[in-house]
Amino acid sequence: MSASRLLSPGRRQFGLAVAASAAAGLTIRFDWAQAQSADLPIMIRSNPNLEAWIKVAPGGAVTVFTGRVEIGQGCLTAMRQIAAEELDMAPDRIELISGDTALTPNEGVTSGSFAIKQGGAALGHACADARHTLVAAAAQAWQLPPDQLKVEQGLIIGPSGQRMSYGDAASRVPLTRPVDPAARRKPARLQKIVGTSYPRVDIPAKVFGQQVFIHDMRPEGMLFGAVARPPAYNARVLSVDLAPIKAMPGVVEVVRDGSFMGVVARREEQARAAARRLAAAARWDMGAPLFGGRQVFDYLVNTPKEVKVIHETKAEPAAAAITHRAGYRRAFQGHVSIGASCALAHWVDGKVTVWSHTQGPFPLRSHMAKGLKVPAAAIRVIHAQGAGCYGHNGADDVAFDAALLARAVPGRPVRVHWAHDEEMAWEPWGSAMVTGLEASVTAEGRIDRWHHDVWSFPHSSRPGPSGGMDGCNLRSAWYLAEPVAPSKAVDGALPNGAAGRNAVPIYAAPIQRITTHYHPEMPIRTSALRTLGGFFNAVSAEMFVDELAAMARIDPVSFRLRNVKDERLVAVLRRAVADSGWAPAVVQVQRPLSREMRGFGVGLSRYKNQDSYVAVVAEVVVDTVNGTIKVPRMWSATDAGRAINPDGIMNQIEGGMIQATSWMLIEEGRHDDHIMKAVDYAEYPILGYVDAPRMRSALIDRPELPSLGAGEGSQAPAGAAIANAVFAATGRRLAEVPYRRERVLAALKA
Repeated sequence: MSASRLLSPGRRQFGLAVAASAAAGLTIRFDWAQAQSADLPIMIRSNPNLEAWIKVAPGGAVTVFTGRVEIGQGCLTAMRQIAAEELDMAPDRIELISGDTALTPNEGVTSGSFAIKQGGAALGHACADARHTLVAAAAQAWQLPPDQLKVEQGLIIGPSGQRMSYGDAASRVPLTRPVDPAARRKPARLQKIVGTSYPRVDIPAKVFGQQVFIHDMRPEGMLFGAVARPPAYNARVLSVDLAPIKAMPGVVEVVRDGSFMGVVARREEQARAAARRLAAAARWDMGAPLFGGRQVFDYLVNTPKEVKVIHETKAEPAAAAITHRAGYRRAFQGHVSIGASCALAHWVDGKVTVWSHTQGPFPLRSHMAKGLKVPAAAIRVIHAQGAGCYGHNGADDVAFDAALLARAVPGRPVRVHWAHDEEMAWEPWGSAMVTGLEASVTAEGRIDRWHHDVWSFPHSSRPGPSGGMDGCNLRSAWYLAEPVAPSKAVDGALPNGAAGRNAVPIYAAPIQRITTHYHPEMPIRTSALRTLGGFFNAVSAEMFVDELAAMARIDPVSFRLRNVKDERLVAVLRRAVADSGWAPAVVQVQRPLSREMRGFGVGLSRYKNQDSYVAVVAEVVVDTVNGTIKVPRMWSATDAGRAINPDGIMNQIEGGMIQATSWMLIEEGRHDDHIMKAVDYAEYPILGYVDAPRMRSALIDRPELPSLGAGEGSQAPAGAAIANAVFAATGRRLAEVPYRRERVLAALKA
């Protein structure tokens, strides 16, 4: 099957016949200097041509384009709603193409809860411009004011019944021009599609087993590839005999380039068996031990690092009635995608097409060009859905593996599907972290001084600017005979942040200092795990707030209300607390223990201090004999500004609450001196269906305000609510996440 035949139906080529605007007598006037202003959506400033976002075929079919990709968050459904709203069409009548370096605008990486906030804003603006332009073309043809025309399902209708399709209008005026910065979107009062829970467009095909995922692709002539993994991250090949591997059943080609080794075979099990034998047959130099043989938290705190005050406010200190200092720790945690990473690559005439579930097709293409030592123009990356991960798992790395192996068999598509243990060992992990907080509180229960320190490895080493652009952030490139070293990992600056994300308090302390102790070198490769440093910084802060409230003898909710000035935070807090039936009480520290102890806790956060507002209340039950914790119920309230698809937001919020429960209670990466050892569900379990809490979630929609990122808003307040519920139940604080049985029992005995 040719590369073009591998394209999904939504990636067909289309034509567009347009005439010059002069021929139609229609002139579009706008000030392009204004287009560079901060008022224009940032993604349009990066991709200014209108036809980068929307095209109208002569027959009237409309295709819209987005550089954002579907990774399970439902963003393509919301994108259709946004486009349909502005174009006055039904969402199912619009074709949407996403994440294709040959067709779509370059929107970088789908991450950070920016898909709707930035990508949706850009698409909506472009579609509004297109509608105004097409209506103006019809108005010009009929010699009528545009405000006398209306649009129904892509058909422009005049007051006397005149009709003109979008296709006919598009033939009268070019859309190949910069987006008009003066275009205005529909006001909320006129919106009929945005703000509704339109059904997810990607779900039916998945439910009925249609070919949706990259794992299901089976083009004609496809071969299977597998990589021979070293026994240690720092290992290098000293010698190896390839002849016995080439003689194994089904083997088509054996590839060795320095310490990168892999196999291409006719069947997947043949490729994997040959790759395992190849790795075992090689003689390896194991390299230096990880962390110099030290414990990771000791390494984080006591080895050289980059220390930087990233936020500071100063004032005259008030008289302190309470001072408190505490520290918290979080283990390495993984993405644990149930469907391990997969990619398909096909070389033809010196060019390669790669199908990948990457979150950033364009950054992946850029880094693949460095690793393959070919021009970026020789690479096309097409997004195909995978299992999803909400972070930097192995998707980019497996795409590069597939390209390296497929280059040895030009003309034949090669599929590489990592095994689960391979994914767990070789994907980037979420960084282990240490936080230290110190604060003072006045006699009136108001926080006066707040210091927050965070020790962390990088939270972004993926292909793209956030990981630097001077190297190649694809793992196999580091093992080649002529290796391309990774970029120096850069810690993101506030307000988005990375290690310091959400370390700036949401509480109105006049004296604040936030300091990062950042390790750009990572013995275990770390990168984006959902929320980056935001999860544990906010969890630490919320745990600390409950400890301050207990010392001040104030109910945790009342203490927060005394110290929060943002009314939107107050609103979500009051709503979640009301829905849960919260009974005000002061936490009894070191309270007497009984066999089963029940408690309620609250967590409050504004993600990145600039996106969605979320409050969560959790109920926990602690078995003090067995050291187990259950979370039977959770309540949440969310304000994400204008809700494009309310049900989609709730999917994200509740999914995040479940993920936070798993993070807090059981997920922990373990390693030896050379490699990660927690590589299966026995060593690294995740929360099962039976243990998922029952949830009740409320959404505070604000149609008059911009949409805010919501996909990563609930993890931190949910994790904090669980931690604070355990504190309320037992009067004991667990300082290290996850709350595994041995840590629970040790804290209860303290």
